[in-house]
Amino acid sequence: MRHGFKAQAERLSLELRAEQSLTASCKLLPRVFLASIGITIWEPKEIPGIDHAHVIQLTETDPDSWSGCTIKENGHTAIIINPTHPITRQANTLMHEWSHIKLRHKPNRVDRSPNGLLLLSDYPKDIEDEADWLAGALLLPREGILQSRKQGLTAERIAQHYGVSKDLTNWRLRMTGVNKQVSASRRY
Repeated sequence: MRHGFKAQAERLSLELRAEQSLTASCKLLPRVFLASIGITIWEPKEIPGIDHAHVIQLTETDPDSWSGCTIKENGHTAIIINPTHPITRQANTLMHEWSHIKLRHKPNRVDRSPNGLLLLSDYPKDIEDEADWLAGALLLPREGILQSRKQGLTAERIAQHYGVSKDLTNWRLRMTGVNKQVSASRRY
């Protein structure tokens, strides 16, 4: 990750939330947010021209091999989401994909489907780390989870409030230093 990126992502999260009339303690609804900025969300069965066999492969045969992807065609952007994943994971996936778009990340590889759709894939690890961090900051802003922890809320309650997984919440609490900060303040 680039030097200073984590702080930049936290600021961007708060700016974006302010544009959406949300504070750090408000739940961000990824589907509502993405629709408000003109990004379409599709499940595999909704992709124009997709073969039914591909839908079966993606949703029944091998649903654990993917979470989401972004396609761009004729100036329009769509995020394809795995509908077999829990809604909490879908929230993170949607914001992860949006993070790639917002940060103008360039994939290692670009493919075209047989019917001409542009498929973006295969980002380097440092780019994936940035998208993970920004998605987490958008869904669970440090300022908001710090307030929640100071109020004595558990990771599970914080996850429920923000509509995300407990795993993502624990990761943010740990990686942002919020758990250490709250623990240290309680000792004094």
